[in-house]
Amino acid sequence: MSARAQKQWEEVESQEPDLLEKVRERLTIRPLDRSDNPRRTGPLKPPLDVKWIAGQRLPMWQHEMTGGGRVWYCADRSSHIVWLVKITLSHPKETD
Repeated sequence: MSARAQKQWEEVESQEPDLLEKVRERLTIRPLDRSDNPRRTGPLKPPLDVKWIAGQRLPMWQHEMTGGGRVWYCADRSSHIVWLVKITLSHPKETD
Protein backbone atom coordinates (compact mmCIF):
# COMPACT_ATOMS: atom_id res chain seq x y z
CA MET A 1 0.00 0.00 0.00
CA SER A 2 1.34 3.41 -0.88
CA ALA A 3 1.71 6.04 1.82
CA ARG A 4 -1.15 7.97 0.24
CA ALA A 5 -3.41 4.91 0.19
CA GLN A 6 -2.46 4.15 3.81
CA LYS A 7 -3.51 7.66 4.85
CA GLN A 8 -6.76 7.38 2.88
CA TRP A 9 -7.46 3.97 4.46
CA GLU A 10 -6.98 5.38 7.95
CA GLU A 11 -9.25 8.37 7.21
CA VAL A 12 -12.04 6.17 5.86
CA GLU A 13 -11.56 3.64 8.67
CA SER A 14 -12.04 6.37 11.28
CA GLN A 15 -15.39 7.22 9.68
CA GLU A 16 -16.58 3.78 8.56
CA PRO A 17 -14.74 1.00 10.44
CA ASP A 18 -17.36 -1.70 9.77
CA LEU A 19 -17.44 -0.89 6.07
CA LEU A 20 -13.66 -1.15 5.74
CA GLU A 21 -13.60 -4.44 7.62
CA LYS A 22 -15.93 -5.87 4.96
CA VAL A 23 -13.76 -4.41 2.21
CA ARG A 24 -10.62 -5.85 3.79
CA GLU A 25 -12.24 -9.29 3.98
CA ARG A 26 -13.40 -9.11 0.36
CA LEU A 27 -10.02 -8.02 -0.97
CA THR A 28 -8.23 -10.67 1.08
CA ILE A 29 -10.45 -13.57 0.03
CA ARG A 30 -11.77 -12.70 -3.44
CA PRO A 31 -10.42 -9.48 -4.95
CA LEU A 32 -11.28 -10.39 -8.57
CA ASP A 33 -14.64 -12.08 -7.95
CA ARG A 34 -17.50 -10.22 -9.61
CA SER A 35 -20.18 -12.88 -9.10
CA ASP A 36 -21.95 -11.29 -6.13
CA ASN A 37 -22.45 -7.89 -7.80
CA PRO A 38 -20.72 -7.29 -11.13
CA ARG A 39 -21.78 -3.64 -11.22
CA ARG A 40 -19.88 -2.90 -7.99
CA THR A 41 -16.58 -4.62 -8.75
CA GLY A 42 -14.58 -4.64 -11.94
CA PRO A 43 -11.57 -3.46 -13.90
CA LEU A 44 -11.15 0.24 -14.54
CA LYS A 45 -11.27 1.53 -18.10
CA PRO A 46 -8.33 3.12 -19.95
CA PRO A 47 -6.33 5.13 -19.15
CA LEU A 48 -6.81 4.00 -15.52
CA ASP A 49 -6.84 0.29 -16.35
CA VAL A 50 -3.20 -0.49 -15.50
CA LYS A 51 -0.59 0.59 -12.98
CA TRP A 52 3.09 -0.20 -12.64
CA ILE A 53 3.78 -1.61 -9.18
CA ALA A 54 7.03 -3.22 -8.06
CA GLY A 55 8.21 -3.45 -11.67
CA GLN A 56 5.03 -5.15 -12.89
CA ARG A 57 2.22 -3.85 -15.07
CA LEU A 58 -0.92 -4.84 -13.17
CA PRO A 59 -4.59 -4.40 -14.06
CA MET A 60 -6.32 -1.87 -11.82
CA TRP A 61 -9.74 -2.67 -10.42
CA GLN A 62 -12.27 -0.83 -8.34
CA HIS A 63 -14.79 -1.94 -5.77
CA GLU A 64 -17.72 0.36 -5.03
CA MET A 65 -17.99 0.49 -1.24
CA THR A 66 -20.85 3.02 -1.12
CA GLY A 67 -22.79 5.05 -3.67
CA GLY A 68 -19.71 7.19 -4.26
CA GLY A 69 -16.99 5.50 -2.23
CA ARG A 70 -14.42 3.43 -4.06
CA VAL A 71 -11.33 1.41 -3.42
CA TRP A 72 -8.91 1.06 -6.33
CA TYR A 73 -6.49 -1.83 -6.24
CA CYS A 74 -4.24 -4.08 -8.26
CA ALA A 75 -4.26 -7.81 -7.60
CA ASP A 76 -1.02 -9.61 -8.36
CA ARG A 77 -2.18 -13.16 -9.04
CA SER A 78 1.31 -14.65 -9.03
CA SER A 79 2.26 -13.41 -5.56
CA HIS A 80 -1.29 -13.28 -4.14
CA ILE A 81 -0.81 -9.65 -3.10
CA VAL A 82 -3.46 -6.95 -3.40
CA TRP A 83 -1.95 -3.47 -3.76
CA LEU A 84 -4.26 -0.69 -2.61
CA VAL A 85 -4.00 2.39 -4.79
CA LYS A 86 -6.84 4.70 -3.71
CA ILE A 87 -9.56 4.63 -1.06
CA THR A 88 -12.26 7.30 -0.90
CA LEU A 89 -15.80 7.77 0.37
CA SER A 90 -16.54 10.24 -2.42
CA HIS A 91 -16.70 9.55 -6.14
CA PRO A 92 -13.20 9.69 -7.68
CA LYS A 93 -12.87 12.68 -10.01
CA GLU A 94 -10.60 10.70 -12.32
CA THR A 95 -13.56 8.62 -13.58
CA ASP A 96 -15.84 11.56 -14.45
